[in-house]
Amino acid sequence: MAQLFLPFATKGKLIELRAIDIKSEHGFGPYEAIHPIELANRMRVGIVAAEWFDRLPVDLRTSLLGEYSRTWSAGSITVDGMLHVLANAEHSEARRTITLLEELVHEALGHPKSQLIVQDGVAMRTCRHDVEDEAYAVAAALVMPYRDLFNHINAGRPLADLPVPAPVSTECRLFRVKRAGLWKLHIAREQHHP
Repeated sequence: MAQLFLPFATKGKLIELRAIDIKSEHGFGPYEAIHPIELANRMRVGIVAAEWFDRLPVDLRTSLLGEYSRTWSAGSITVDGMLHVLANAEHSEARRTITLLEELVHEALGHPKSQLIVQDGVAMRTCRHDVEDEAYAVAAALVMPYRDLFNHINAGRPLADLPVPAPVSTECRLFRVKRAGLWKLHIAREQHHP
């Protein structure tokens, strides 16, 4: 196998290798930027259409997409052996891109599923922050591969102009730059090419 173009930072390298492994397992090249729908199709994961919410009772739909819409991003469930992912339809497309990729990363890496538990009469979801952090970092690496990100930043181009196959937020782009170990280069190039 040819030498891969990887981050120098140890954590950045590990994240990139996880993203490359997922891409390889599903027939993508190591430097391809991945759209969540394409990855879901290749993983045989169903993405629940936003119209699904329209079939819910009005009270439930209003709660999920109104009053409580800021408290959840996505959920997944396996039905008849197939994973189905539902993203919050009220979130921006940029947020849904990473949310869907995160759910696919959880599945691809075999992350433990969070659980709903009742403690002192209150229902809550378990959360392993290390698992969630890894899923977000790998999701960002899938949509913004290191080689293209490095070349874009090194050329002094604005981060907002980095081509991606699906929308991502400015915050996600900055997170990716930091996790890939490119923050200092980004700042240097930004100052040199205002």
